[in-house]
Amino acid sequence: MRSILAAATFACVTMVSATVLVLSASPSAAPGLPASAPLIKLSDPGTWAELDFDKLKGRPSRLAWADDDRTIYLQTVEGSTAATLKARHYLIKQSGAPSPIEAQPAWAQAYWKWKSAKTSFGDPLLAIDLITKRELVDNPSDRSTAYLNSEKIAPATLSSKGEGSRHTRSQLVLKGQVIGEFVDEQVYPGYTFSWSPETLRLIAFRAQTGRLTIMNVEGLTQPAGHDKDVWLPAWSESGDEIAYLNRLGRKKYALRIISAL
Repeated sequence: MRSILAAATFACVTMVSATVLVLSASPSAAPGLPASAPLIKLSDPGTWAELDFDKLKGRPSRLAWADDDRTIYLQTVEGSTAATLKARHYLIKQSGAPSPIEAQPAWAQAYWKWKSAKTSFGDPLLAIDLITKRELVDNPSDRSTAYLNSEKIAPATLSSKGEGSRHTRSQLVLKGQVIGEFVDEQVYPGYTFSWSPETLRLIAFRAQTGRLTIMNVEGLTQPAGHDKDVWLPAWSESGDEIAYLNRLGRKKYALRIISAL
């Protein structure tokens, strides 16, 4: 499983004391574009599949598009450390049940590399920063976001520290906007954002409200859909589709798709 972690283009250090990471910056709204002019015209979300992770086992950790825009790869993981991680792999077609496969396809690995990179295809204007600091957190809560975070362990860890205690907060920031946040968790690049194909120069990310949001190179933002607990956004290589998981319950998610119009 160390090879899976190494595939991410960000350098990750466990969050026991001070942690320093550098990631793509998160988008922030900027003036200059009429409210009536969207960054990109998008459809309403549609459901591709309903996912029950009690049956699939583990936590969702990756989504990746195949080149044909007809197949999505899903990876789940169990375990709390790099040494104990166990991954499962599935392919999902529209309206079909997840089909287990033996290993992550090569195309999924290649997709994840650019989707979760520090910069958008090396563009210095689209580069993510990671800001990590120790601070007081009034109401710590388990987000069950991180790749190595066990939902059985994290709530007890956070509650044991109590309200008003010091926590390590790591934020992925682009254009002054937070595009990912991890409290007492290891940062996992790509969990909360996805670059678009190079020609679009956009990013899709989970805003702090939990909603899917689009941002451009100027830092202008646009909400996408109305789902309120979005994870693992994944922009197809064609630029025509954005997939993501919308959390419905502790172990239940909907795999949702938004299309470019």
